[in-house]
Amino acid sequence: MDNKKLDIALLVLRVGLAVVFLLFGYQKLSNPSQTTAEIQLILNFMPLTGAAAINFYLGLLEITVALSLVIGVRVRLFGAIAALLTASFLASFVVKFGLSINPDLYRDVGLTAIGISLAILGAGRWSWDVKSQKNQGV
Repeated sequence: MDNKKLDIALLVLRVGLAVVFLLFGYQKLSNPSQTTAEIQLILNFMPLTGAAAINFYLGLLEITVALSLVIGVRVRLFGAIAALLTASFLASFVVKFGLSINPDLYRDVGLTAIGISLAILGAGRWSWDVKSQKNQGV
């Protein structure tokens, strides 16, 4: 695969994962009662105030991940964070509810794979990271 195709693929992966994380974060911040209840359900022992705080900070982190991926800032780091978040969501559901054939649950497998790919490959040519390296003469 030539570099131009790889750069296009990385851009598509970045923007696609960013849209998902933007929607995740927006949902957590715009409808906190629903997502706080989901966090409480998964963690059982968490009081409402603790689940609400986790919900708020997760929403902010997800929006930060989305913005960094779209702009292309520190994509390796935020790709790894995205992979860890989606893998932890998947693991928490599997631990709580067991394995099932619910396709909504297993979308996190694909999202985790995208995050790992970005953590390994980086942002590609069309990113802030590459432009700032060029400006610094690296």
